[in-house]
Amino acid sequence: MQWTTFDFKNQKAGKRGEVLNKNTFRCGFCSGKGFTPSKKSTKCSVCLGDGAVEVQPPVVVCAYCNGSGKSHLNTDLTCIVCGGKGVVSVKTSQVEICPACKARGREKGGNLPCLTCRGKGVVTK
Repeated sequence: MQWTTFDFKNQKAGKRGEVLNKNTFRCGFCSGKGFTPSKKSTKCSVCLGDGAVEVQPPVVVCAYCNGSGKSHLNTDLTCIVCGGKGVVSVKTSQVEICPACKARGREKGGNLPCLTCRGKGVVTK
């Protein structure tokens, strides 16, 4: 048996707009540590302390929070688009960059999620 170590801290799920087919990802909100970022003794409310979340594939990295799982207004709150997971399910693998927000997930000059892609950064073709 060959042992391999997995670096949760530097794990990158993918780039914005890239369709991923895995179903287990590092929790975006706690960065895979299992504890709430501001309160080190409290279990993460997103992954329930596991450090990993499961999402139904296909998925894309959340463009609104850039995969961090945290709200822009307060880092103690989860992202309103991905719910803190850092990734968002999409209906199909056939996606393209959102023409309205250019894969940013936010309206230009604002902090609200894009109405066209709902903060995902991609739309179906």
